[in-house]
Amino acid sequence: MIKINLVSEAPAAAVTKRKRSEFSLGAKQGDIILVTVLAIAVAVSGTWWFVLTSKRADLKELERQRTAERDELKPYIDKVEELEAKRALLKRKVDVINDLKDKQHGPVRIMDEVSRALPELIWLTQLKMSGNSITLTGDAMDENAVANFYSNLDASPFFEEPEVKNLARKGEDFAFTLTATFTYEPPEIEKASAPSGSS
Repeated sequence: MIKINLVSEAPAAAVTKRKRSEFSLGAKQGDIILVTVLAIAVAVSGTWWFVLTSKRADLKELERQRTAERDELKPYIDKVEELEAKRALLKRKVDVINDLKDKQHGPVRIMDEVSRALPELIWLTQLKMSGNSITLTGDAMDENAVANFYSNLDASPFFEEPEVKNLARKGEDFAFTLTATFTYEPPEIEKASAPSGSS
């Protein structure tokens, strides 16, 4: 008669099943993922830190080179700045000289043009100038002389908008005040003096 021990087989199968369940990754899978993520983060941070460190080293080297170049060029830069200051000073002096020349020729030109426009029977007692505005005060033997003076100023290209401000009898003569705007370089004179272009 053959005897089969079924009782002893069942516990062995249960032990085998329990042993297999101990090697399951279900409980430790979250820890493995966390460790993997942390390792990747550390690797990325380390790489980024290395890149930034390299860039900073490159920038420091570039700064050192620029500083060396600046120190090398500093005498030339100082010389250029000194020349620029001298040039500015010279330009100011030339401007002052030109301004003095213009002011020197201005009254001469005004007196010349006024004397050209001045007819007989009129003499001036005062000439005032404010900017380009001229005020002429004088005496005339008759009203026609004042009218002639006005016409002469109006016909001159150097005078604009002449106007008789006052005309009153002064004993046997007439006192008058006349204003006008003086132009140092009238357009008519500039066109006449400009060279004609060939067509």
